[in-house]
Parts: sequence; structure tokens; C-alpha cells
Amino acid sequence: MKVFALDTSGENCSCCVLEDAKVIADFNISTGTTHSETLLPMIDEMLKFSHLSLEEMDVLTCSVGPGSFTGLRIGISTIKGFALSLNKPVIGVSTLDALAQNVSPFEGLICSVLDAKNDNVYAGIYTCKSGILNRQGDYQTGTIDELISTLQSTTESIMFVGDGSISFQDKFRSALKERAHFAPLHLTHQLSTSVAKVAFDLAQNGKVTTADSLMPMYLKKSQAEREAEGHE
Repeated sequence: MKVFALDTSGENCSCCVLEDAKVIADFNISTGTTHSETLLPMIDEMLKFSHLSLEEMDVLTCSVGPGSFTGLRIGISTIKGFALSLNKPVIGVSTLDALAQNVSPFEGLICSVLDAKNDNVYAGIYTCKSGILNRQGDYQTGTIDELISTLQSTTESIMFVGDGSISFQDKFRSALKERAHFAPLHLTHQLSTSVAKVAFDLAQNGKVTTADSLMPMYLKKSQAEREAEGHE
């Protein structure tokens, strides 16, 4: 099974092809240029150098959030366009699930955490057994102090991953002491290879869908929407 994946949910822009759980092509860039400028040329170059085509792919996937509102729209619209034109099945992958995949397996809890600004976070808490990630409870959106309070009720070591692991590292260390561990920098941010690995597992279980049903998962409304509602 060949899986084509994108991640445009954060600063890093990436695409890859996974074949039977093995990465056979991977392209990442994080130069500050907008994803709308870089994504399609990246895809074209990756496919050209790996002698692959989108027609060969069995499943198309991308991260669906949480993350950058603009970035998510770019990735999702790209996958939708490819899927509709080629009649391919798709899978939407949570950014938090993919981040947890970056550091699995880890002996303890994995906490994917994204900085939602103003001391707010998006988070997911996971265990990993036999290479399979299991989310513990719902995705969380709230303050960093609320997340720390939740984690303080546990006794296991915790591996933090995501940009929130950098933004709030001092708070995590102070509250959790030696239980707090942090992903190495090259694994901290969103990667299409992890999106592809999560999608591969889902596809193996028949959890594919159509382009029409691929939607962003924001967890909370955009700032513009919140400001508009505040003026109603």
C-alpha cells in the first residue's frame, strides 16, 4: 500500500510517500515562505526524483488540525483536489496524533502539545503499546495550567512533543520534575511521515473516506470568528 501524505499545519511544510510502512520519499522545508508558494513545487520535485506519480497512490492523507488555520486549508484543499481528480480515498489525521507518532514508542505517557497563544494549548495524551498509539480521553483545549494539573494526577514519565513542549518547557519541568522528558528538536514539529504512518494504520483497518468528507479539525474558532462574535 502506498500512502501519499502532506502536513501544512505548522511552520514546517512537508510531503512524503510511505509504502507498506516504509518511507520511500520525504521532502521538508521550513524557510518562512508560505505553504501556498512551496507545497506544489515540493510535491512535483519529490515525485519526480522518486519516479512516482499520484496515480500510483492507494491513499491520500493530510493533517487536519489543530494548527494554522491558513496552513490547514492549503493542505486539505490540495488533498481534496488530488483525490477528486484521481478518484482516490482519503484519510484526515489529527495533528496531535501525528505528533505523538514522532516519539513512539515511549515507555510512559506521550503528550502532544501545541501552543495556542495567550497561555492556551491544544493537547492529546497517549500511551503506546506494541507500536500502537492509544489516546487517553478527548483532545484538550484550555490553559497550560489546566493541562499541567491533569498531568500532575498521573505518576508516569511523560514525553512532550510539539511546539508547546518548547514554549512551556520551564513550566513542565517545574511542575513535573524528573517525570518530564522532551522530544529532540528534529522531532518536535509536525512531519508528513508521521501523518502517513497514522494514516497507514487507519487504512489497514478500513478507515478511509472520500474527499467530500475531509474537513479541518480546529478545536476552537479562529481569532477573526471570535472577534466577530464579540461584536454581535
